[in-house]
Amino acid sequence: MISVKKDSNIKLDSYIKNFLNPRYVFLPIEDGYKLKVKDNTYVYKNDIIMISSNKPSIHSPISGKVLGIKDMDYFKKGKKTSLVIENDFKENIRIKKSVKKYIKNYTRDNFMNILIDTSLTHKNKYIYEKFITPPKNMIINGIEIDPYFGNKYFTIIEHIEEVLETADLISNIYSIDNIILAIRNTESEIVDKIYNLIGTYPNITLRLFNDGYALGINEYLSDVIGLKESLVLEVDELYDIYNVLKREVPVTEKLITISGEGVTPKKVLRVKRGTLLSEAFITNFDFTYKSVDVYINGMMMGNLVNSLKYVIDDDIEGLIILEKEDKQETLCINCGLCHKNCPKDLYPKYVYDHKGRVKEDYRAGCLGCGLCNYVCPANRDLKKYMKG
Repeated sequence: MISVKKDSNIKLDSYIKNFLNPRYVFLPIEDGYKLKVKDNTYVYKNDIIMISSNKPSIHSPISGKVLGIKDMDYFKKGKKTSLVIENDFKENIRIKKSVKKYIKNYTRDNFMNILIDTSLTHKNKYIYEKFITPPKNMIINGIEIDPYFGNKYFTIIEHIEEVLETADLISNIYSIDNIILAIRNTESEIVDKIYNLIGTYPNITLRLFNDGYALGINEYLSDVIGLKESLVLEVDELYDIYNVLKREVPVTEKLITISGEGVTPKKVLRVKRGTLLSEAFITNFDFTYKSVDVYINGMMMGNLVNSLKYVIDDDIEGLIILEKEDKQETLCINCGLCHKNCPKDLYPKYVYDHKGRVKEDYRAGCLGCGLCNYVCPANRDLKKYMKG
């Protein structure tokens, strides 16, 4: 692991800004789904709007009028035909459900059913699928991937009690003996908060890690901890599970971070899923330079983009915006740093030299962490070829 340099002048505001009233939301119509609503009809928040014969239903995150379908851009999915709903800003709900006082009474079947009924996803994967095979061990990932992001930090600061309560429930219904909560030891405020609570949960062990990259990536964290047959859940993922268990309604919101020297203010933003990224940005932020570089999902794991017209879904964690920099690629000096620093012991230079036309073994298991780009003195975009 290496430490990624961080500009001490780039600091997030100390509170979350809410942007929960977008003018429209856009929901992709995935293969196998059929629309359950028609144009110009009214939908309530949490109404089922798409159905599939073998996948969980899709719910509306707002109340308002169905306008029709439109092709929209998604960060990882590309262009997708999407249902457009115009917000009436009323958050009308057809059936109001009472909030459960405790979540500790859930059985395994109840737990799985509520995850399916609410169509709960994390990073575009259905969470219920992670529990089809009962886990033997569990790791809670509380380490931010990008050094400038704060989504996990604020989840822990505001909701660590709910996260621990949910982990404890999962431990009980699946008879999990070992649960490790992984936190970076430089986050003193978080560490103090957890120490005051974790004694209540004897089956949850706190593990502190030095400030090394790329511990925030689930696969790498699991390798470092070395706990075999472990289910890795992120703190915001556990908090979403808590919410669906507590309220029995779909999760309609998420956190994204918008930061960097090229933007003001620098904040964690709570948004509706399906919001257009450009609307969230224009309403809440300004560029500080005339010419900027915009990275979706950070400088390390993310990608440089030339537009903000993406729909916010599970694949978007935030933006890093920097003053535009003209980095010139130079000749490789055969330093070997890309291989030496690769968490998976791969050969980025070899893949680059062959323009990606190599056997899959040379890049199999690539985390997409971007360390090869970060350490390359020749400014080569090695990650682009490692990711295919």
